[in-house]
Amino acid sequence: MKSDPGHIIHYYFKRLHKNASRIEKGFNEKLIHLFRIDVKKLRAFLRMMRLEAEEPGELKFPSAFKKMYSLAGKIRDGQLYLERLKKTETSSENRLHKTISSFEKKLEDLMEKKDSFLTNEKIKEIEEKIKKYSLHKIGATLIKKFFLQKIAVIKEIIIQEYYKDKEVHNLRKNIKDIIYIAGIYRDDLKTRLPFMFWNKTEFKKAGELAHTLGQFNDVRIALSLLKPADIKKKDSDEKELLLSIRMQWLAEKRKLKIEILNKIPMIKWNL
Repeated sequence: MKSDPGHIIHYYFKRLHKNASRIEKGFNEKLIHLFRIDVKKLRAFLRMMRLEAEEPGELKFPSAFKKMYSLAGKIRDGQLYLERLKKTETSSENRLHKTISSFEKKLEDLMEKKDSFLTNEKIKEIEEKIKKYSLHKIGATLIKKFFLQKIAVIKEIIIQEYYKDKEVHNLRKNIKDIIYIAGIYRDDLKTRLPFMFWNKTEFKKAGELAHTLGQFNDVRIALSLLKPADIKKKDSDEKELLLSIRMQWLAEKRKLKIEILNKIPMIKWNL
């Protein structure tokens, strides 16, 4: 059956294996994105199974897999950062040439760490081990329990009204876990989700909020790569422009947070 846990695990590991093999050859931006999305979907599914598994600790990706995933993420973050800088460069008479060239070299060095990518055999071993400890069946009760857990975390953040970067990230992670589980059934397996509490309108609103949270995360990461301490070391011409860019990104981040705060009350947070 499509909704059988073993089938779902195999479905995503098959995709992970395919994209990981293709990424290693060239670190294509789109392939990295697809690979990371599939990992996140499967990770959400494993988190859900751990709620009722006899050996919950076995339903996790091992450190070697996490290392591969982390490397892909760092490379993608760097690619997005470069895209941002290059957009500015086109309107700044190549004043960021040194900064861009230097970061491109760092990105190339990251891409050389291909030994972090696991072999086909190793990925298959991880799949078989996870399937061994997976549940035999997943029904509406478990999915509802998982969604309740996610909603509880979201509501706690909302009630506290404490929206530092950590809380915004946690908000996004829990909303995305709900969206990923729904996506596994509805979009990928083309089968009915045993339990769902959002209607199409609510789901659309949650997706829009998740998208804005993703944009916030992208600019947050870009700012973490454009550190004030590093800017100070640049030539005066680049320094002035990079400081200006950082201020623009900070303003963008503040604007996105306001947008997030406005969208949160528009969604139903009760099951």
